[in-house]
Amino acid sequence: MAVIFTFSTHWFAAPNTASWLGPLLSWLVPGITPATIQMLHGLLRKLGHGAEYFILASLLGTAYKTQWPKQSAQSRCTHVVLLAALYAISDEWHQSFVPSRSANAVDVAIDTCGAICGAFWTRYRERVRSDRSKA
Repeated sequence: MAVIFTFSTHWFAAPNTASWLGPLLSWLVPGITPATIQMLHGLLRKLGHGAEYFILASLLGTAYKTQWPKQSAQSRCTHVVLLAALYAISDEWHQSFVPSRSANAVDVAIDTCGAICGAFWTRYRERVRSDRSKA
């Protein structure tokens, strides 16, 4: 959560990430157009939202399983997704106070989708490990 909070500061605002990502993409793909760089920049930023909440939900799922091993998998997934979604809302609220950032409901939706995927991925890993230990 501290990493996500840091990503929500002015250091990671779109103009700041564009200042290094644009040249990197130009170096990796010679001849890439500025429009393509701009589109990829936006896409990578949105993928970053999903990825960070995927990781958050995976970590939360593991923590929940360790802390409350008798809790059902469905209940654990529900709690993890709700907690991650609430954090996504609070993160966007935090961004509304950062001059170079803005709050965006679409980002909350992307974050929540990432959290859902992370929670299900964690559950899938648990099931595979359980099946292996039974064999």
